[in-house]
Amino acid sequence: MAGPQTPRDLTTGAMGDRTPKAITLTDTQANSLPLVNVHFHYGAEHKSDAYSDGTDSQTYDSSRRLATTGTVRPGWMCPTSSLNSTQLQAYTFQYCKGQVEVGKSYEIHYVHSSAGMDANETDDVNADNLADGLGGAANGRGLLNPMIVVQAQIFQIVNGAATVDDMLHGWTVVGHTDSVMYSGSTTGTSHDNSVCSPYAISWHVDKACHQVSPESFDNLCKQMKETYGMDGDLYPHGSRILVDKQHVVQSQYVVPLQ
Repeated sequence: MAGPQTPRDLTTGAMGDRTPKAITLTDTQANSLPLVNVHFHYGAEHKSDAYSDGTDSQTYDSSRRLATTGTVRPGWMCPTSSLNSTQLQAYTFQYCKGQVEVGKSYEIHYVHSSAGMDANETDDVNADNLADGLGGAANGRGLLNPMIVVQAQIFQIVNGAATVDDMLHGWTVVGHTDSVMYSGSTTGTSHDNSVCSPYAISWHVDKACHQVSPESFDNLCKQMKETYGMDGDLYPHGSRILVDKQHVVQSQYVVPLQ
């Protein structure tokens, strides 16, 4: 009885069966809402032609009962076949915790919500005040029905790749010309094809795979910790199993970002 779910398969020709009841907010509307949380998932939760390597998730799913304590479910990865040993050399992260590794891919979620506000209640309600978790997005200011938009962008950590000074304050720091929008839900491993999320979320998803230096990704975690006091979201979240087509929107409702 839940609404359309996320993550949706975004590869060419992927199908869906559901008709959304919620309107998908546009890019302009999303950016008018406060940015309340930034977190990242181990591997991409969505799947596109650019990030479609499911080797890690297949291995995890087939042996999850034997998985090491503290590990999270991987999602889809960008290809590594074109990377050399120097580009894949290990890096010691100072701020990011857990399974943050060179060569792996991460889906960063920039969460905007009408329930958000800054620490000073006398200031503009649209001022950002990031915090761990999604409590501010779903329950901030006592709102029972906030408008929520999640912008998702996929980064592969590669030595020598582009330096991005501020990956924290929105996905506009890296271009997203090949992006789509659709109506879905929250994600995470507490939901699957049997247990649905009840929340209606507008999704903006970049279908490209962006390479970024490990220093840039670690600086993202540094900003989260030092600027906003975030700690729980310095670790990658597990990725939800790709949702079956019977639970996601029809392809006609996955449209270029407006």
